[in-house]
Amino acid sequence: MTELPSVPYHPTPPEKARELLSLAELGEGEVLFDLGCGRGNILIVGAEEFGARCIGIEKEAELVKQAREEVESRGLTSQVEIIHGDIFDPGFWAHRGSKGRTVVRNADVVALYLNFDMHEVLRPMLEKELREGARVASYEFFVRGWRVYKERPMLFVFRKGDSF
Repeated sequence: MTELPSVPYHPTPPEKARELLSLAELGEGEVLFDLGCGRGNILIVGAEEFGARCIGIEKEAELVKQAREEVESRGLTSQVEIIHGDIFDPGFWAHRGSKGRTVVRNADVVALYLNFDMHEVLRPMLEKELREGARVASYEFFVRGWRVYKERPMLFVFRKGDSF
């Protein structure tokens, strides 16, 4: 089996999360996924400042614990869900369809702060799962093979139907 890529954790500064989500035009009531959410900075900004329903997945147990504690301390538990899991686990991408459970295919915006190697593995999954008009917002790394829909320095937004 080929070893899947990984990246060291670097938190997204809240001001960059704000700028990224603004560029992606995240709207109130939309669904934001953060793949590799770390301590949840992007999710917290998405919930507090944009009024989005936010779901993050993170494989490092300590980061999940910190993210959940921060979400709870801010009173955002009804708006933000942190899943302890691996974004490369096929079960994460399965259509669970259980009542009330949001799946990636329902995302309006997917946030990424991952490197090119991780994008290469995720790109076909996102192409398959996302619905028309969904946006992928990436901090620092563009997604190779997709046309940029909107950008600012080190911030890239892609839109299904326009970019891929």
